Amino acid sequence: MRAAIPNAITLGNLLLGCIGLSFAAWGDFPAAGFCIYGAAVLDFFDGFAARLLKAYSVIGKDLDSLADAVSFGVLPAFILFQLSASLPGIPYTEYLVYAVALASVLRLARFNNDSRQTDGFIGLPTPANAMLIASLLIWLGGKGSSWMPLLEKWHITLFAAIVSYLLLSPIPMMAFKFKNFGWKENQERYLFLIFSLFLLLWHVYLGLAFVILAYVSWSVLRLLLPKRNS
Repeated sequence: MRAAIPNAITLGNLLLGCIGLSFAAWGDFPAAGFCIYGAAVLDFFDGFAARLLKAYSVIGKDLDSLADAVSFGVLPAFILFQLSASLPGIPYTEYLVYAVALASVLRLARFNNDSRQTDGFIGLPTPANAMLIASLLIWLGGKGSSWMPLLEKWHITLFAAIVSYLLLSPIPMMAFKFKNFGWKENQERYLFLIFSLFLLLWHVYLGLAFVILAYVSWSVLRLLLPKRNS
């Protein structure tokens, strides 16, 4: 019975993914982006509820991945497809952006079967990638609208190729899982969270996009620093 609560939250995640697909089909990209935000919040709370209630189950784990595949894989890819289809450029190249959906689903399958990702991530997490796309689209639909006339299909295709690589890349990335709240053990996490807060205070949507880009950049830097020092 207790497992029904986190599973219901997960189904809410899936529902928002489906609603977001409807908004994207109608060309309302900011609304679709907000659905991704909402799905990300529910994705956090279903795991939180499962831990709080000690309601772990195989069905819950599979359900979580299936919901994430829609909300953080298919939905962001479809948003990019709809945007690319409306832009000038080589016809039918908009279909290439569905690589984001394929990479996202493959990444989710890898995550479920990779014991190395219990305390960290390997590759960009699918919710982070989806929120990056959502943030940029919400910004473009608002204060960044002046950039829309400058976009062409190849810009979206290149962006899709980059994030698809990051999703499947071997780059170790930090997870914000606190075993305790001591400064010494979590200094890197705290500093990044403080930095992120300043970016979000500067601009909520564009700031979140920069937070995720900084997260990727920092992960790459951490990977390269030992080689540079040796």
